[in-house]
Amino acid sequence: MGMQGRVAGRRLGVTSVALLVLGALLGCVGGLGGYFFMPTKVMPSEHMRPTHPAGSSVVFNLLTIKVNRGDVVLFDSAAWGEQHQSVQRAVAVGGDRISYAPGDRTLTLNGKPLDEPYVLNGDPVAGSPGPFSVTVPEGRLFVLGDNRGNSYDSRFRFQESESGTVPLSDVNGTLVDQGDPLLVGLRSAALVGLAVLCAGALFGAVSLRLRRRAAATAEHPAYAGLVPPPGA
Repeated sequence: MGMQGRVAGRRLGVTSVALLVLGALLGCVGGLGGYFFMPTKVMPSEHMRPTHPAGSSVVFNLLTIKVNRGDVVLFDSAAWGEQHQSVQRAVAVGGDRISYAPGDRTLTLNGKPLDEPYVLNGDPVAGSPGPFSVTVPEGRLFVLGDNRGNSYDSRFRFQESESGTVPLSDVNGTLVDQGDPLLVGLRSAALVGLAVLCAGALFGAVSLRLRRRAAATAEHPAYAGLVPPPGA
């Protein structure tokens, strides 16, 4: 019985170590990737309505290496003389020409009307302070809010930075859909890792108990077959 306990305890111990290692790996990869490098933030204002109203949760990929037209970006607004992070949509990238003339119903991108189905009330020129025509410098972005009538964006920043643009180097991340397979996979891995760690800890506790029980009931070879003294 003691030998069986020791064998069982040893096997459970090996299983415990394997589960703890696996759980730690899953937890680290899933936790770092799904929560540290893809953090959830809360929209602080209404300037991105209706896509992302104030108080809504949004997730950003902080490992972004490229920004495309239409991406919602998280960036440091130092180029605008401010010391905080902002969220806007990149409507034009380096080399693009973005323009607006009074009476236009849309913005013009590279000579063609810009289709923006995401803007509030379907009005992409709401709140525009006046006409503009900007060729975006390489390595910079022209950014606007989806709620054009209530967004202090590139249209109002011509005096503060190059044509109101922000440098790509100030971009900290791009928005990802909360149903994105990579995001879901990483965050699921973190939860699975936690469960596996708990299982490993449980197996380890059972293994330790079996080993202690086996050690307590083991019979010393020198006294095998002897009758114990009275009171033992």
